[in-house]
Amino acid sequence: MTIDEIRFEMRINDVQESDIEEIIEECRHSGFSAEDIDKALQKRGYPKIFTIDYDALDTYDEDVWDED
Repeated sequence: MTIDEIRFEMRINDVQESDIEEIIEECRHSGFSAEDIDKALQKRGYPKIFTIDYDALDTYDEDVWDED
């Protein structure tokens, strides 16, 4: 993922420009990883954007698939 793609994803998820630039600057020093970017987002009060915690998802409903 390029810096422009990371910036784009954060913009469409309503991350403030100042936060985007700070996170990108942090990543330039420590390296770009989805987990680190999401940690930086969460530290600033945003939800994760780049990783998915499937265990935390509670949207699966077995009754929807029950055809009996």
